[in-house]
Amino acid sequence: MQARLKDSFSALSGAGLFAAITFSLMSGSVIAHDDKGNDNHYDHSGAPHETPHRAEPPTGGHRNLAAAATNPIANLVQFQLQDQYNWDNHKSSGYSNQFLIQPVAPFKMPFAKVPLLITRTTLPYVSTPDLGSPVNRKHGFGDTTFLAIGLPKLNLDKQMVGVGISSVIPTAGDNDSTGNGKWQLGPAAVYFNQQIPQLQWGALGWHRFTLGETSSGSDKKNVTVSSIQPVLIKHWGKGWYAGLQDVTWD
Repeated sequence: MQARLKDSFSALSGAGLFAAITFSLMSGSVIAHDDKGNDNHYDHSGAPHETPHRAEPPTGGHRNLAAAATNPIANLVQFQLQDQYNWDNHKSSGYSNQFLIQPVAPFKMPFAKVPLLITRTTLPYVSTPDLGSPVNRKHGFGDTTFLAIGLPKLNLDKQMVGVGISSVIPTAGDNDSTGNGKWQLGPAAVYFNQQIPQLQWGALGWHRFTLGETSSGSDKKNVTVSSIQPVLIKHWGKGWYAGLQDVTWD
């Protein structure tokens, strides 16, 4: 019964309704861009979120920092704090919550054809729903997800394509209610389109399989999963936008 309840939460909690709030801190500068240090043609009189993102394609080309901040592979240093609250969960009782700590860091690469690597690390703090006796409700850090995407320099008009790796590190430790206890690794790819003014869309996909396991994952099946995370964001003026949060389909 205990294993069944835990598996139900991990596989089906996404079926519940949820609300998400995101806060982010970001750098107005970029790691690598083709501008030669001449800032005279940029207007710095506006608010920070309206300042043009200076990097040239494939690492930028956004109208402003607000648009760059909602691009998962933009050349922009970010530190995001996100809270996802589920007030209803399938086959379990009560709410669940995930507080996500998500730094995003770009790195300049020594390759002319792939000049930039974008890394995104996500560490969740999880509160499970009430899984019933003897498990009840559990709290603790979940497994860490690490994404590294290389951006090739392609001649695409306001589009970005990237390929890389996606991995899971079992940082939940012995808390088998908040983590899977499996080391995972696999390929990842992303497509991002901003050809329509004030509209961003695309998708991030990955496939992961089990490399190893901790003691808490020894009684669980090995993981082989393919997932896709759609991106759809509408921007308005003054930094306001609405869109899909980090929702994935397996």
